[in-house]
Amino acid sequence: MKLYYTPGACSLAAHIILNEINVDFEIEKVNLDTHRTEKDQDFYKINPKGFVPALEINQGSILTENVAILTFLAQKDPHQKMIPSLGLDNIRLLEWLGYLNSQLHNAYLYFFHNELTDDQKLKGFEKINKYLVFIDNFLEHSDHLYLVNDSFGPADAYFFVLTNWSSYIKHDLTPYKHILALRKNIEQRQSVQVTMKKEGLI
Repeated sequence: MKLYYTPGACSLAAHIILNEINVDFEIEKVNLDTHRTEKDQDFYKINPKGFVPALEINQGSILTENVAILTFLAQKDPHQKMIPSLGLDNIRLLEWLGYLNSQLHNAYLYFFHNELTDDQKLKGFEKINKYLVFIDNFLEHSDHLYLVNDSFGPADAYFFVLTNWSSYIKHDLTPYKHILALRKNIEQRQSVQVTMKKEGLI
């Protein structure tokens, strides 16, 4: 498999999961300004949508969209701990991936595609905070170590990457002690450390 990625982008979540499940894979960096890869390929010919992540499963077979890629990769976990095979937890995973993708991801993207005034930034922070309050309250009353259950999974990787963007937009996470605790727990995983170093983020 080959992952097309941009350092620090949402493709970081798939990169983390690839290192977590310990499979053979390649990575190729994409410049999203020029839409050229580090091997000087036209990225639009790989993924006509033009954004990362894109996962080449085998020659000529490309999978896109974070929710699909993360679910696909998690199913390759040999111990079947990253994605519950049956029951409500399986559906909860999809619920979390949907929420992170449709709500929190879009709230952060607002800051990356616009030149914002101070008032617009405040409004953007308010939207992010609304979603983070929900997550923090959920974590406060949860009996589990991670978002879905006691096993690290794709929703946790996605959550970590999105909340990591707060540092880039100067958004304060300190009011969310349960989110910070979960982030710390995730950040200590070997897969996360290896991936962050590979992408030049630490």
